[in-house]
Amino acid sequence: MSLVDLASIGSFVSGIAVLVSLVYLGLQVRQAKRHQQAAIRQGRADRIVMMCFSGGDPAVADAVAKGYAGADDITETQLIQFHYICRGIFYHFEEEFFQHKEGLANDAYYESFLKGTKLMACEPGLRVQWRQQRAGFVPEFAAVMDKLLAQTQPRLHSDALAQWKAAIAAEKAVGADV
Repeated sequence: MSLVDLASIGSFVSGIAVLVSLVYLGLQVRQAKRHQQAAIRQGRADRIVMMCFSGGDPAVADAVAKGYAGADDITETQLIQFHYICRGIFYHFEEEFFQHKEGLANDAYYESFLKGTKLMACEPGLRVQWRQQRAGFVPEFAAVMDKLLAQTQPRLHSDALAQWKAAIAAEKAVGADV
C-alpha cells in the first residue's frame, strides 16, 4: 500500500468523521431547541401562576375584583394597584406576542394565548386600562390587542358570589342523589 492509498483512506475516514460530527451537531441543535421551547413554556406558566397568586393576595384582591368589573366604588389606591397589575398583564401579553413572532412559540401555544387574552378582554376595567396604557407598547402588538378587544364585548358583572353558591348547591344536590 502506497502513501497515496493511505492518504486516500485517511481522507475517506476524515470525511466520514465530519459527516458523523454534522449529524451529531444537528441532533444537538434540535435538542437545544426543544429545551429552549420547554424553558419558554415553563416561564410562561410561572408568570401566569404568579399573576394568579398576586391577584388573589388579600392586599390587592379587592382592587383586582373592582378594577376588572369597573366598579363605581373603587378607591384611588385600588385603581393605582389595578393599573400596575394590568401593566404587568400587558407586558406578559406582549412577551407572548414576540415569542410567537420570533418563532420561539409554536402556533398551538399562541392560539392558547389568544383564547386566554380574549377571555380577559371581556373585562370592562381591563379594556379601559388597555386604552389608557396602549401608547406604551409597540404598534404591532397594540394592533393585535386592539383587534382582540374589537372581537369581544364587555362582560357585565353580576353577583358572582351568589352565582357560585348556586352552582355549588347544584353540584352538591347531584352528589346527594348518587
